Amino acid sequence: MKIAVCVKWVPAVARIRFDPETRRIVREGVPHELNSFDALAVQWAVEFKNSHDVEVTAYTMGPPQASQGLALCLAKGADRVFHLVDQAFAGSDTLATARALSMALQRETYDLVLFGAHSHDAETGQVGPEVAELLGVPQVTAVRRLDISSDDAIAVVERQLDDGTEVVECPLPCVIAVTEGVAPDAFPGREALMAAMEREIPRLTALDLSSDPALFGEAGSPTWVAEVRATKPTRDQQMLEELTPQEAATRIVAYLKARGLLTPEARHLHQEGPVTPADVRSVEGPGVWVVAEHGRKGVTSATRELLGAAHTVADAIHGHVVAVVLGGPNVGSYAQELGHHGADAVYVAAAATLATYTTQAYASTLSAAIEHHQPYAVLVPSTVNGRDLAARVAARLRLGLTGDCIGLEVDGHGRLVQLKPAFGDNVIAPILSKTTPSMATVRPGFLPLPQPNSARRARAISLPVDLPEGLSVRVLESTPEESVDVADLDNAWCLVAVGKGIGGPEHIPALDPLVQALDAQIVCTRDVVEAGWLPKQRQVGLTGRSLRPALYIGVGVRGDFNHVVGIQRAGTVVAINNNRRSPIFRHADIGVVADWQDAVPVLVETLKQELDEASRRGLGY
Repeated sequence: MKIAVCVKWVPAVARIRFDPETRRIVREGVPHELNSFDALAVQWAVEFKNSHDVEVTAYTMGPPQASQGLALCLAKGADRVFHLVDQAFAGSDTLATARALSMALQRETYDLVLFGAHSHDAETGQVGPEVAELLGVPQVTAVRRLDISSDDAIAVVERQLDDGTEVVECPLPCVIAVTEGVAPDAFPGREALMAAMEREIPRLTALDLSSDPALFGEAGSPTWVAEVRATKPTRDQQMLEELTPQEAATRIVAYLKARGLLTPEARHLHQEGPVTPADVRSVEGPGVWVVAEHGRKGVTSATRELLGAAHTVADAIHGHVVAVVLGGPNVGSYAQELGHHGADAVYVAAAATLATYTTQAYASTLSAAIEHHQPYAVLVPSTVNGRDLAARVAARLRLGLTGDCIGLEVDGHGRLVQLKPAFGDNVIAPILSKTTPSMATVRPGFLPLPQPNSARRARAISLPVDLPEGLSVRVLESTPEESVDVADLDNAWCLVAVGKGIGGPEHIPALDPLVQALDAQIVCTRDVVEAGWLPKQRQVGLTGRSLRPALYIGVGVRGDFNHVVGIQRAGTVVAINNNRRSPIFRHADIGVVADWQDAVPVLVETLKQELDEASRRGLGY
């Protein structure tokens, strides 16, 4: 059996700076590392190799120093490595990268190709699915457990979804993108690393892959980046040090009161956006498509956000909004709700085969619809399945795709500008597409959430279901995470975030009084999830959820970029940590340097007193 692992050598995001004068990203002196998800993929492969007859080969594409990442793969136990290095690859977007990697992989035959779920620098999970499409093999993404059948013919995986898990069966050869939990985060010993550094790293140039250099780099990329924009600090960054717990609590409560956060309006109106206009537009002219997601409680908030954003784009181009909904025989029942939230028309693809999401069935149907109707843009929620689907469709149609963008604009030339954060949200990159339609996945929690208008009546239009022959990926089991209602998290007015700084899972119940006093929801960091203290669905950050509460209180949260990405749209951020150097304080409006076990009980009592007094005045909850 032969396994290939595609890895990326990425900069330490927290160390990257943006020079506002030159408007350039400063990379000099920034250390690099093997992308953590890719490292997990390598670790799984070498552990599997230890008990099976397997050869493991690692590939990377990048500048000369990326060979250090391949040396690390060899030290971990990979048998061979290949470095795609050539100036012709410079400026490659995800599709151009996937094209080069797929050509390199096709030089041999692999049973299994592994990727990490995301890359930390570009914050995208597109390359894996795009490689799968270009290789013509099935894919499974967001995999946290991976088993191979005894005859090396079937992969049985457990996927981590936004609201639960599912067990999927996929025949080999295939592409699998892995996430936390698939393998331990292990680092090789010094001797193994030194020996690996002495080995020669084979190189592959553009000419080794194709005689046509226009397939790679900027020429082969269907997207391009306009002038990057620096993000400006938006937090007050008040630090409370060397105060008694009571003094700190009094200052926090006064701050929250001054911001109007201890009133009923803060709870009930914090997420209310504008009411969707009543007029339903003609479906003539350019269409802005939103691929709708639906769950146990109807259309998701991520879809409703996108419909609002699509409305603004459609106004700018004198077009209309189309919601595309795929699902089982009764999926057409969502048409009315989608109309209330902004769709002028709803394309419905209904079939028993679509009742459960699979990449093959959904990508085939959506791709055929896009080719037939040629919309102006296709917008997809940046959820687990949304990222999986959009990347596959983009590669099939050779379209540019911007992943995890946080805003949409239309420029003076009528082009869709997709605003993408990069390097831990240190900069915003406006991205445009050379191809039509423009495609983007949009991160939930970053756009206004419009209020529905029941007067709107969208027209439902049947969409042909286009299924490939011999669907090979099967969902064997689906398990919702009953302890987490995703809708409750999306709509939570207040979040109390748990970090590993609280000491252990036994301390989580000590935060219940704070949660109850503020009618909040508990969320957490990635480290907490990896330690098994709380379920993945409560994770906030780059590989978790992006949420926009009116109030966020982080307790024992360090505040690495992976986490703070998910609270960029929080109204007010309060941080409690005993280490004054914790990054969370740079992202907080008010920070308390103190032991949480001393600070939180006093804060709870002070909050209760203020809320009780406000209630007596007729102003409180």
